[in-house]
Amino acid sequence: MHWSRMRAVILATTLAVGPLMVEASAQGGAVRSNVSDSAQVILQRYAEAWRGRQEMEFQGTLVLGFWVRGEQGGEYTVALSEAAGSVTREGAPPQYDIGFELDIDFLRRLDRGEIGALTAMGQARSSDPIPLSPKLGPEFSKRPDAPLLFRRLCSHFWNRGWPEITRFSESAARAVHGGNAAVLVYDREFRSAWYQLKPGMHINADARDQTNNFPQLIIVTRGRFSARLDGRELILSEGQAVFIPAGMAHEFWAEAGQYGELIWTAFGEGA
Repeated sequence: MHWSRMRAVILATTLAVGPLMVEASAQGGAVRSNVSDSAQVILQRYAEAWRGRQEMEFQGTLVLGFWVRGEQGGEYTVALSEAAGSVTREGAPPQYDIGFELDIDFLRRLDRGEIGALTAMGQARSSDPIPLSPKLGPEFSKRPDAPLLFRRLCSHFWNRGWPEITRFSESAARAVHGGNAAVLVYDREFRSAWYQLKPGMHINADARDQTNNFPQLIIVTRGRFSARLDGRELILSEGQAVFIPAGMAHEFWAEAGQYGELIWTAFGEGA
């Protein structure tokens, strides 16, 4: 399965009224997030939580642009370096390395740790709508390390906890490739995600998604579900792991009475 063709890589709760406070999850550290906070307040929390070199190494400065739609949204700039912390400034940057477009309500979901940024950007097709839309600046996209920096930045900037903890559950997932999925880690030649298969769900039902040019490992962590691997039908169940070589056709589905959860990993060149 291809977990997400992100537009940036290929180039590259309803608003509550009043003082209701909610505890942020592990992704938000100890911060108490007000569900009516403005985009600038939320982005400043992320900017202040940036740990610089401790989170990721790069030379110079990475300029991030944010275009947040809706009341209390706006356009903002955050410049990150290998030093800890940063400041959220009003106004879109004239030049940026990585940009993000989203609605204010979805920014609040990210702020509360209800879903991860990489999960929010997952697509089976580049035309699929996504709640967090990334884009690479024209100069940044020319860098040979742009895809790797993008993956790492999206993991580290949008996760305020330390050590970084990623949530996976049905409520923290999105429907991608026919199953519910939550991204765990993306890095150099490595990708991983949690998937859920409920009755009627079918991962890789589209033949275009059934082969990849990199190996994968599927680890079944709960339940049982049906699979077709290299033309052979079988049942995969909790406690099993299956290796899928590059080029092998694969699809998974849950029939009536079946339910499954799995960890998907892809590795090697092209992953």
